[in-house]
Amino acid sequence: MTNTTPEDISVPVFEIDQPEQFGQFFLSGQRERLAHLHTLERQKALITVYLDDNRDFFLSSVLAVDDDEQRILLDPPNDPKLLQRAVASPQITLSGAVDRVKIQARLRHQEAVRHQGREVLSVPLPEQMLRLQRREFFRIETPRLSPLRCKLAKRQQDGRTEAFDYPLHDISGGGICLVGEKGHVGHFSLGEIFADCRLEIPGEHVLSVNLRIREISELETFHGDYQLRLGCEFYNLPGTRLTLIERYIARLERERKARESGLG
Repeated sequence: MTNTTPEDISVPVFEIDQPEQFGQFFLSGQRERLAHLHTLERQKALITVYLDDNRDFFLSSVLAVDDDEQRILLDPPNDPKLLQRAVASPQITLSGAVDRVKIQARLRHQEAVRHQGREVLSVPLPEQMLRLQRREFFRIETPRLSPLRCKLAKRQQDGRTEAFDYPLHDISGGGICLVGEKGHVGHFSLGEIFADCRLEIPGEHVLSVNLRIREISELETFHGDYQLRLGCEFYNLPGTRLTLIERYIARLERERKARESGLG
């Protein structure tokens, strides 16, 4: 198994950078953008803030939306140096979810200000925001007791190969979400492609799939701990393998409905 580094990728990482493909999902009106920002604020939703080069990021939330001043306040990172890098970045990208629909916003001219006795990140309202609801892929959570697993490998500069074996959180026809150790976060970069990953599908053969890292964040467990969450999309997936994955998803959905109706 091999991987491709982000330097080998010519396409943008974020959907907000691909208007030719996702233009219909852009929010053109300021009122609509404000409504989604207020929802993020009200729900205290966990968001990810990516710095300009997309390699550094931190988890945050929308603390306040000031309609009059046309600014939003973001919870800062715990590391003061990371806050300084965020302020110095030409732009930052906010990625979160409103009612399980992905929201991306491009922000510029950020600064550190005092708010309720501490430094926070203050940013003008975004001029670009994307609300991405991809209905073509039905996503379903995978079993917890006997989880599906996916194996990835990464070749280091010294020639060594480092392997990762992660359980799945959910799966769709477009990709998978993997859950790993929080300490592994530094091993992955946005846009990175892992080739020939081994995806175990119960009742089917182990599938070889290429994965592109689309989202890096943290997932809170029932015990209050945090794990690494990797949102991955299938890359150049042959139709025959997609059919096997969709067949498994359909089986999971039938089993779920049977349990809910008391027949399972």
